[in-house]
Amino acid sequence: MWTAFGRVADALCTYCAKSLRSVHWQVPSEALPKVIWSLDTLQSLRSAYIEIEAPTNETLHFGSAAGLHLELGNLQQLCLRGHVQDFVEQVAGWSLPSLRSLSLDFFKTNDLPDIIEFLAQHGSQLTFLDLNCVPTLDTAAILDLCPFLTTFTFNADWYLSIPGDNAPSDAITFVNRPHQNITYIGCHGLLDAFGVGYGSEIHMRLFQRANEKNMAALTKVNFPNLKIVRVLSRTLLRSLEKNDGPEQECLQRWDRWWTQFTRMGVRLEDCTGAMLGTLPQEEGMDDNESDDSDEGTESEDEDGDEVVVEGPRLGDGTINELRQLLEECWKMSEDREERNFPQVGWQ
Repeated sequence: MWTAFGRVADALCTYCAKSLRSVHWQVPSEALPKVIWSLDTLQSLRSAYIEIEAPTNETLHFGSAAGLHLELGNLQQLCLRGHVQDFVEQVAGWSLPSLRSLSLDFFKTNDLPDIIEFLAQHGSQLTFLDLNCVPTLDTAAILDLCPFLTTFTFNADWYLSIPGDNAPSDAITFVNRPHQNITYIGCHGLLDAFGVGYGSEIHMRLFQRANEKNMAALTKVNFPNLKIVRVLSRTLLRSLEKNDGPEQECLQRWDRWWTQFTRMGVRLEDCTGAMLGTLPQEEGMDDNESDDSDEGTESEDEDGDEVVVEGPRLGDGTINELRQLLEECWKMSEDREERNFPQVGWQ
């Protein structure tokens, strides 16, 4: 809504102030003062999704709405997308005692809001945090400010360091200490992890290195109660389907990740909730039939103590016996625990 937003907001505040529970607005940056005044009136709101378009001028004026202290006692979910920097700075000073879910999507802009300041005010009560942006954020500080998170999503293309590696002293570390409550982790990005991205070769190699470090940090040591890791990119799944799986040189990476999470008892999913690597079958192909046998292989270390099982490969036209067994185990556990990944934002 552009010029019409003022009239629409007035109507909502006049007739729906006590009954309206959810709003989804796409507004120009210049309308943010009206958005703030509207939110101040709509005290019954529980969910707010606000997508903010780029400003037409370099300087954005909030007028009398600047620094206004709102008390939104019923707001539980806040999702902000687009050019959110100025708005986040305003919201940081508000009173949001019921806020439990926060999604910040400013992937298409490098204009970085002060996330740490915002979470210092509101992070201690959050259970869901979704962060999607290009610049690397200090995940260790963020997780320390949000001790009750059960769901955390981040961009797996960020350049983060694993505690104890040979990173520079000023490098951003993934975690400072184990986070006891996180059970679901979502990964934005990863478009270059399987060789189906659209960047240059150098660009792809750099992001693949970051992907390797970040996935290696998703351990039971750092997240003792981790149950599900979900790759959130729809573009990645479409690219894998179009390419019939990853490039040949990237198959080993997927095998390694599959084995890593299987050993931990963690489910590795794609954006649909299916196991990562389950591509749509060709019409008429039976899941129990394939042209080539894809048996899992086993090997022992020098002491004969460890058995390594290779997982199924992306792009195969079938699901092998090991994958079927794992799927059955997950189905059997559905009655005992919730395994569905919480909805990210409003997608």
